[in-house]
Formats: sequence, C-alpha cells, structure tokens
Amino acid sequence: MYAMGVSFRLSLKEEIEPIVCSSCGKILHPREKGDEFYCPNCGQVLIRRCYYCRKQVVVYVCPKCGFEGP
Repeated sequence: MYAMGVSFRLSLKEEIEPIVCSSCGKILHPREKGDEFYCPNCGQVLIRRCYYCRKQVVVYVCPKCGFEGP
C-alpha cells in the first residue's frame, strides 16, 4: 500500500481469543444471548455464560478465587 509516497505493509497477525462459556466451554457467537459479568467474589475475572447454561442454572467456577455460582 502507498500513502503519500510512503510504502507500508499491513499485518493481520494479531491473534483473537474466542469468547468461551465459563460453564460448558462452548465458543459463544457474538450475537448469542449470553451473559457476562465480573466474579461476584473477587471482581477480577470476567465470567461469560451461554444462553443454555444461564437458563439451566449450570454452575460456573472463577479460575482466580474458586468461587462457585449458579
């Protein structure tokens, strides 16, 4: 690509981590009706849950403090 006579290259090497349900491990689609919130105990880890796990009240565990929630 050229911009004002200067040549540069675009790099698409940046890796993207998929959004994963904290309960079942399923990869979440960006448009899926899931839920995300910080751990109610430590407040440092973002917990993400898919629609199914949220509706079925499947337990999740915070990887940092070990808190278990519905």
